Amino acid sequence: MNPRHYLDFIIEPKVDDGDRTQRRAAGVPAAVVAGAALRVLHGAFKERPGRYALALPRYADRPFSTLRVFAGERDDLDELVQAVESHPVIRDYIQLGYPRKVPVDYDGTWTEFRRYRIPARRSCRKPDDDLRERRMQRAQTERLPFFIMHSQSTGQQFGLYVEIRPAARPSSDGIPDSYGLSVTTRPFALPDLR
Repeated sequence: MNPRHYLDFIIEPKVDDGDRTQRRAAGVPAAVVAGAALRVLHGAFKERPGRYALALPRYADRPFSTLRVFAGERDDLDELVQAVESHPVIRDYIQLGYPRKVPVDYDGTWTEFRRYRIPARRSCRKPDDDLRERRMQRAQTERLPFFIMHSQSTGQQFGLYVEIRPAARPSSDGIPDSYGLSVTTRPFALPDLR
């Protein structure tokens, strides 16, 4: 996936549109709305593997205020909107931005949004294995953003942590995971558009 187009999912209260009163996101923490929105997007991303990448623009200034989705083609973004726009979370709590094109001559900074894995307790087989604790400590120390997710296969809840790191302009197309994130075996970067 070459990030040539993007669309912002802006997390802010909806206003009354005159015909009906929409639920307002005021009072619902942005992190909760962002997690719910990512669960919806994850479903659409799984149906179209490798076509969408997720970014958290301005995370340092306004945590979880926006989920930015990159795609190679404008049609991919149109399909994504069509797939998710009627979902209650997207419809009632998210303002959809207008699809934009990444400037062809973009020479700004690039950022990698990498999935940061913390192993499950059951995967630690040795009594003295402290990998889980070390990974959790690092996530907490570095204040990594995370989404609360729910596994449909196991029914369990888990934290999906994201490591945000500066990166070089990619020399080849990236292949995002089903959450739209870079992974250790398939790193890629996205343009840091303000």
